[in-house]
Amino acid sequence: MADVTGALHHEFGGKCYELRMTFGVLAKLQARHGSDLKGLLSGSVEKIPAFDVMLDGVAGALVKGGVPEEAAADLADDMLTADPELFARLLSAAFPDAVGNVVAQGKKKD
Repeated sequence: MADVTGALHHEFGGKCYELRMTFGVLAKLQARHGSDLKGLLSGSVEKIPAFDVMLDGVAGALVKGGVPEEAAADLADDMLTADPELFARLLSAAFPDAVGNVVAQGKKKD
């Protein structure tokens, strides 16, 4: 379930976490992994994005959602191991109007 752009609620280990993939989180990913996030933003990734980008992205979104930074990396690792599609859903929440994504509530495609 997504609410504000960039927010995704994810059930894991009996708890619900808010993950927020905001422009600030994306900027930190770009600073660490390059402006195209190893081909992810241009669509040149063939099937699976680089795992380090996925882990850093989920960890950053967890921190932005309120998880302490010292716990976020391990939690991101466990979440992605259990659900490898989590990162793709996070990107869909961050860019709801991108081609192939569900249109954000209250907006319409032209």
